[in-house]
Amino acid sequence: MDVRKVRIVRRHDERPNIMYVEIEKWLLDIGDVLEFDLFMAEGKLTEKTLLLSKHIPINSDIKIEIDSRHAIYVRQSDLEAYNIFVDKIAQAVARNEHIPVIKKAAIIYRQASVILDEMFENPEELENVPKTKKVVNTFVNTIFSDTHAIESMIKITAYDYYTHTHSINVCIYSLSLGSYLELNSITLQELGMSALLHDLGKSRVDPKITNKKGRLTEDEFDEMKHHPLYGHTIALKIGIRDNRILDGIRHHHEKLDGSGYPDGLMGNSITLFARIIAVCDVFDALSTQRSYKERMSSYDTLLLMKKTMQHHLDMVLVDSFIKMQQHSDALTAL
Repeated sequence: MDVRKVRIVRRHDERPNIMYVEIEKWLLDIGDVLEFDLFMAEGKLTEKTLLLSKHIPINSDIKIEIDSRHAIYVRQSDLEAYNIFVDKIAQAVARNEHIPVIKKAAIIYRQASVILDEMFENPEELENVPKTKKVVNTFVNTIFSDTHAIESMIKITAYDYYTHTHSINVCIYSLSLGSYLELNSITLQELGMSALLHDLGKSRVDPKITNKKGRLTEDEFDEMKHHPLYGHTIALKIGIRDNRILDGIRHHHEKLDGSGYPDGLMGNSITLFARIIAVCDVFDALSTQRSYKERMSSYDTLLLMKKTMQHHLDMVLVDSFIKMQQHSDALTAL
């Protein structure tokens, strides 16, 4: 039997207590031979069906099936093999101008996810800074090298809210908004660093609070409000000295009317980085799925921000964010 002609295999993975991890399906191409099985969800969300066995090349039929699915999974035990797969193709894809930018963006997103996982486990590791710079520089270089990069990056932002994916999403939105505002590449790199690290202080907050499936109590929220200060302290410890980066980390929860935290800054006392990150932070938090609420559409999120947050957020930046989104949608339609 010619394995190249094998089509979709319909059977359930029946081994008990198997855990699955969603992967970036944009990275999978015709001809790829994987060292791990691919799964899809059918029926109950907890049930996974084998889509493709490892060592069998992805053919056109399987590629169509992958693209038509909301999500594709691997076993959690195969996650390391998947990360190796991503690392192998990352450099070649980044250098190849014929590779769709959506795939480049997905690879960068994946690499950022791995780095943030490591960073939240060991937040004071000095190697975090060069690793973070590498990811942010790749984001920025991709933005400057392809006119469709921004909408591709926005397209892959995750819908489920977790600290790590949220940090990457806020970084992407901040870089997209900064690019729309025509900030230069050096400023964008610094903005990206600040945005990617803006929630690093949550690594010092009790996981029972950060992972709570529901609204926080008043005491829990008071503890959560310390995370900008924690993040500022960690950033200093790992050698970050740029004041703009540090300020974005410390002040992304300040509000124009002075009711924010940790320092109660008002108006123009809140720097550009902090104001940009604040807008992107609120947008992503409202437009992603939470355990206790449904995600809002982009339109409803922006409308809520415009109607109810005039005294909290910089409305000039909110308007620019709206125009940036509209520009991105227009490019996608071309």
